Amino acid sequence: MNIDWTSIVDGTVKVLVVGLLFGAGLPLLFTVGMRLWDVGDEHEQADGSVAAGNVVARWAAYAIFAVVTAAIAVGVLYITHKSIDHYLGIELF
Repeated sequence: MNIDWTSIVDGTVKVLVVGLLFGAGLPLLFTVGMRLWDVGDEHEQADGSVAAGNVVARWAAYAIFAVVTAAIAVGVLYITHKSIDHYLGIELF
């Protein structure tokens, strides 16, 4: 019995990369989006006046939220694509 160490290491690296990407990458993107949204939001000053937020930061936050939402939707559709095909007859992948 030969053990293919390169195949084992290759598979392990792939799992680690995907785990880091989805396990830490998406929450990190969401956190950056929340921070940008805070920067882009209007803030009330101590004297009661309202300071305008950064519009570019707000739109960057929207773009990041769209990427995170799309990644979640694609992940759910990928996990359930066989059930969708079986019950609805729609072939996704």
